[in-house]
Amino acid sequence: MILGYETIINKIIDTTGLSRQDIEVKINQKLKDLQDLISREGAAHIIANELNVKLFDNLNRSLKVNQVEAGLNSVNLIAKVINIYEIKTFHKENRQGRIGSILVGDETGAIRLVVWDEKLIELIKDIKQGDILKINNSYSKQNNNGFKELHLGSKSQIIINPENETIQEVKINSSSNRKQINDVNENEFVELFGTIVQVFEPKYYNSCNVCNKKLMQEGELFKCPEHGNVPPKKVPILNIFFDDGTGNIRAVLFRDQAEKLILNKTNFEEIKKEVLGKQLILKGKINKNELFNRLEIVVNNIEEPKPEIILAEMQK
Repeated sequence: MILGYETIINKIIDTTGLSRQDIEVKINQKLKDLQDLISREGAAHIIANELNVKLFDNLNRSLKVNQVEAGLNSVNLIAKVINIYEIKTFHKENRQGRIGSILVGDETGAIRLVVWDEKLIELIKDIKQGDILKINNSYSKQNNNGFKELHLGSKSQIIINPENETIQEVKINSSSNRKQINDVNENEFVELFGTIVQVFEPKYYNSCNVCNKKLMQEGELFKCPEHGNVPPKKVPILNIFFDDGTGNIRAVLFRDQAEKLILNKTNFEEIKKEVLGKQLILKGKINKNELFNRLEIVVNNIEEPKPEIILAEMQK
């Protein structure tokens, strides 16, 4: 496992109690002594060894999402599936292949899994939202938008719903990134506090009761590409407009998040009566709707704000 600079620094701080400033002084002196012939990470490794800090204890333990840094190899992670994206085909020079993408998270944040290996891509078909995944031997990178990702190649492993592993609450990001609607940017994960000012009639599609993928109707039967003819399960998609006083944004809620608002109601007038004017905390990713040239939030979690949060927001 190759450790990143920040990981080494934090390990030295935790083990020795030295301040970051003192450690940086030692690293800078080491770089000067070696005439800048090594990298900053290399100098940090040397300082750790001189201070008897064991960097590779518990090497095989799983990291939390907020512990993942760009540039790590052999990363293990246990996380819950938030969203599964469509498998895409890529063409690059004389090579082509497929790429899978899964958004997962734990109680410290969320991160995207990028899957390159064909065997693991085939395995994605058996994964559904809410599953617990144990990821072994992945590597981390920073994408062009500045977000950290875990990449899975031929040496990586995915274990679906390993025994005795549970994750109760998933946070969308490692730190609460509360923003106002007029300040949001494409591709960032945010938390918004506001009010539902408009709701559109829910749409439903038939999904597989095993893998949650969309079903194709053939006569009176519904067919899943992976599981054949199965009883259909109605899955809702709900669109709302959300306003926080600085602006409004269209929010899209799928499956569980939509059901939290619909509450099994089938009459649209009853849904509107229940939903309009409701104050919520929405967490999700900001996407660009190219067709309408606007930003939207794809919601991964909704929360009812506590009274003290509402009071604090009103006093701003």
